[in-house]
Amino acid sequence: MYSYFGALLGFVTVWLVNVHWLSPEQNGLISLLINISILTGSLCNLGMTGVTMRLFPHFRNEGDYQGFLFYPLIISLIGFVLFTVLYLFSADAIVERNMEKSVLFAEHHWYLLPLTFFWALFNVFDAYSRSVMLSTAGVLIKEVFLRVFILGIAYAYHVGQLSFEQFLLLYCGSFCSISLILAGYLWKKNQWHVRPNFQFLTGELKVEMRKVAVYSIITGLSSLLISSIDKVIVNDMLGISATGIFTVAANFGSMIQIPARSIIRIASPIVAQSWQNHDLINIRNVYYKTCLNQFVMGLFLLAGLWVCIDPLMNLMPTVYQEGKWAILLISLGYLIDMATGVNGVIIATSKYYRYDTYFMFSLVVITAITNYLLIPIYGITGAGLACCLTYFLFNLFRYVFIWMRFDMQPYSMVYLKIIVLCAMSMAAAHWIPSMQNDYIDILVRGSAFSLPFIGGLYTLRLVPDLADAVAKLVSGLLRR
Repeated sequence: MYSYFGALLGFVTVWLVNVHWLSPEQNGLISLLINISILTGSLCNLGMTGVTMRLFPHFRNEGDYQGFLFYPLIISLIGFVLFTVLYLFSADAIVERNMEKSVLFAEHHWYLLPLTFFWALFNVFDAYSRSVMLSTAGVLIKEVFLRVFILGIAYAYHVGQLSFEQFLLLYCGSFCSISLILAGYLWKKNQWHVRPNFQFLTGELKVEMRKVAVYSIITGLSSLLISSIDKVIVNDMLGISATGIFTVAANFGSMIQIPARSIIRIASPIVAQSWQNHDLINIRNVYYKTCLNQFVMGLFLLAGLWVCIDPLMNLMPTVYQEGKWAILLISLGYLIDMATGVNGVIIATSKYYRYDTYFMFSLVVITAITNYLLIPIYGITGAGLACCLTYFLFNLFRYVFIWMRFDMQPYSMVYLKIIVLCAMSMAAAHWIPSMQNDYIDILVRGSAFSLPFIGGLYTLRLVPDLADAVAKLVSGLLRR
């Protein structure tokens, strides 16, 4: 529920803040600061988020979890100190490289230090809260609270109550604050256990923690690079204005993935505990259901966005027209990622976790190569195509691995039936004549697609979970 509300806020934020209230250059600056700090913050964790997700079941007990929270916090602090030293030595080079095409970034790159520190903290608290089955906290704070605050300060900037410098300070400060809010939530829930029991750490467990941490560093960094490196390359090759346009396109596409994020957050500790209990039946069930449900949600959002793309583009400033096809390609990449369910969680929490690292590392190379090859030819659309290819290859490797190692193959003819139903619903929306009012056009086309698609899914029971949920809702309303 929080994720869907966050998706609505996300759309409003992109539409008002990124499209209409900020310039492409300002969008590019914000995108670079946040995406780079997400990367560096993850690197500062030195693999401890992976250790938390995979090995926390070993520390689970009725008391204080052996003070587990101490370990990721202290290791992340050490990682941040190392990052700060390296950053201070490279700051001049960063400024020199960006002064020509990305002056705004060169002038504000120092924001990366506090953003990196607090992202590292948020990663620790978020992974820990998911492991202690408090998975909704991070979603509520990041997807809802953060976006509401950003909308407020962006409006204040839009009407002239804040300068851009003040807006940027508050914007970055809000991203820093979410880690402190999540820490307070853990404290309130009596989950703040930082007194370590060093005697519990056997030699074998220490070795396992180090191994998982090393692989998690590579896996986590690779995953973030895959999702963020395109913006860095676009900035380097096309400049900060093009980065802002591509960021808006990526934001539209990323909204398709929001439902999957909440499902993965919930599924991760369940799958990890299932491996601990050797419960392959439950893992198989989670895998099959997440593939189907995420595919349907992603396909609905992608198709709904695309049938309304022309009136949407008409409502945006002309400069963003260049990102139309990038929106489609990025969205398609995210749909592919959603349709493969919790494949990454299954591998990362199994004894074969290191293989996921190999996949991720190879795909970072593929991501960089495809972006550098396609951006000079197709510009921003090339970056979108590179994103789509990356997610396709990435999930193909994971899919084949799970099929070969665990004999789990979740796909059936029902997926083809859903695609046919979606195509027919899109055709119904396509044949509606264009209307002069773009807002009415969006409403009519969206309805013309949504009603037959959702109705067909329910009537044909192509997605049992959806049909059962609707039946339960209708039954509850009738009883009232």
